[in-house]
Amino acid sequence: MLFTIISFILFLPSLTSSSETWIKVGSWSSGAEFPVADIDSTLFTHFTHLTFDFAFINTSTYELSIVSDSEPSMFTFTQIVQQKNPSIVTLLSIMVLLGPGDTNLSTFYSMATQPSHRTSFIESSIDRARHYGFHGLDLCCVTPVTNTTKMEALGILLDEWRTAINRESKTSTRSPLILTMAGHYVPSKNSTSYPMESIRRNIDWVHIVSFFYHLPTMENFTGAHSALYDPSSNVSTDYGIKEWISRGLPAKKMVLGLVYEGYAWTLRNPSANEIGSPATGPAVTTDGSMSYKFIKSIMRCDGENVAYNSTYVTNYCINGSVWIGYDDVEAIRTKVSYAREKGLLGYRVSFVSNDYHRVLPKAAAIGITLLHAGYVPPEYVKRGIYSTKSDVYSFGVLLLQIISGKRNNCSHGLHEDFNLLDYAYDLWKSGKGMEFMDPSLDDINSSCKLVRCMQIALLCVQENPADRPSMLELSAMLKNENAAMNTPKRPAFSTRRDEDEVPVQKSTSEQEIWSVGDVSFTQTVAR
Repeated sequence: MLFTIISFILFLPSLTSSSETWIKVGSWSSGAEFPVADIDSTLFTHFTHLTFDFAFINTSTYELSIVSDSEPSMFTFTQIVQQKNPSIVTLLSIMVLLGPGDTNLSTFYSMATQPSHRTSFIESSIDRARHYGFHGLDLCCVTPVTNTTKMEALGILLDEWRTAINRESKTSTRSPLILTMAGHYVPSKNSTSYPMESIRRNIDWVHIVSFFYHLPTMENFTGAHSALYDPSSNVSTDYGIKEWISRGLPAKKMVLGLVYEGYAWTLRNPSANEIGSPATGPAVTTDGSMSYKFIKSIMRCDGENVAYNSTYVTNYCINGSVWIGYDDVEAIRTKVSYAREKGLLGYRVSFVSNDYHRVLPKAAAIGITLLHAGYVPPEYVKRGIYSTKSDVYSFGVLLLQIISGKRNNCSHGLHEDFNLLDYAYDLWKSGKGMEFMDPSLDDINSSCKLVRCMQIALLCVQENPADRPSMLELSAMLKNENAAMNTPKRPAFSTRRDEDEVPVQKSTSEQEIWSVGDVSFTQTVAR
């Protein structure tokens, strides 16, 4: 029976199929290094939607303009990706910025503030989307401005756009085009804000642009350009998401922005190489930008020269005087788990072609699977630390689900759902372990083995990784029924505490030490 239980591990993904309904958007640029047709088809299985970047707004006619070099790939885009994944949905993304110097979004607001110009833009956008076979339109990078009239014009544009989309759908008897927009990480500027009522009515989702916070061309210190948290400022994704919600946009209308690129600074002093260290400007490239693939292969950011900062939730790599900030597997997993926990609609990845080997989409998928099924260990939820002891925790949750026939609906103790771990511990401690078991496993010849499995599983889901068995110890306990075992304490994420249990004392410096495998980590709690 023990080996049968172990074999169930192979079916872990099937337990979380409902996570597939989550929105997972990837963006593809016509100028990408690899043409769409040359990319392995398995890339597209990681996404539910793909955007084609970009169409533009004509500065004279205000109609949607297609760059001639992009048209051939745009025309075949939907056909090619649907050959590789028939269920994928494609959107044509419209860039409203003419370039870095177009800070006033002049062309866009000239269009949005004039009724005739809005009509030209709206009708041409719908026509182009249908002509090139797209299922929707995405308005990219409209930033909030202090001009109230312009913000009101954006709201009117969205109202008229949605009305025209619905009208075209009835006339053509085709499904209405999806309408999305990319929004600044904070929804307001000074006293003005995006037109939230119009956005709620008309936009299917807002992609929160959760990066470009710190750039080497703008600041003389190293920075986490896509920081999930920032203990020293409001320039962070978490702050922005909360602001959007407080302004009235539901979490289920937002998708979190991820980006597969990083930025390199030149350190002023190579020995001072943390986030916030003095720097003299960009390194390696003109503006310091570089793709994830370039960071991993050319800059050789792998192994001891890479660090993960769980306070900001970002990775950085040090090569002599070059400091590169980017998101690697740890950061991507944590951010996807964050989006799921906050009830967001999903996530959107910019520059998917930068990760040709699909390392980061797989990390995102693992983050969804583990969180949704309740397999995420406390050290990962709280600190972003993942190791073999984290795998042991996930195994313990799965083992409890298998022998009980019940599902753990309390992923990390933050909900009032059924907590299988607490339930198992209470029955085991009171000597009623067999009441926990699936009746189909209630065999008089195996009851001792079942209770032993229960005890092993409870040891695996201990709060402190040091209290969990190692992989070798776990294997020995499963294979040898006479192997000695420790007595489990109350499991992680418990909503209760035993009377004889000594509360965990936290220091005034708010530090916690986790022992993971043979390595100890000291993490400062920023929140």
